[in-house]
Amino acid sequence: MSNEQQNNMGPVMDATPEIQQISEHPEIKYAAIDALYRKHHEHKVHSFTEEHREKHIANWKVTQYAEEQVAYGTNYFLKVSIDDGLFIHMRIHRHKNHNKYDFYSLHEIIRHNNATCVFTEGEPLTYFNY
Repeated sequence: MSNEQQNNMGPVMDATPEIQQISEHPEIKYAAIDALYRKHHEHKVHSFTEEHREKHIANWKVTQYAEEQVAYGTNYFLKVSIDDGLFIHMRIHRHKNHNKYDFYSLHEIIRHNNATCVFTEGEPLTYFNY
């Protein structure tokens, strides 16, 4: 199984229209937004409101992505802009021999003793597994 030190994640590339379209599938986009709000509500890091949520959905734009080929399909790692200077790093999975995609997780880190899923533009998209 892959981990942060040993994985098959390919190079980080600029987003394509195809990757943007995949990320906008409702079962991907809304699952990621729901996970973001659930995690930040639990950790009380940001004071996101319903107004922020609508803005994050409207501003949703993939800026970078990477792929990892695995025995059971393909993992995609995406850097998504959700607001001015705010990004999430998310992982989705495409099932082998199927055109079916599932939201897998958000990348969560500890910053200033708090858990967060929000990144800046300058923070690189890296492999994560959880």
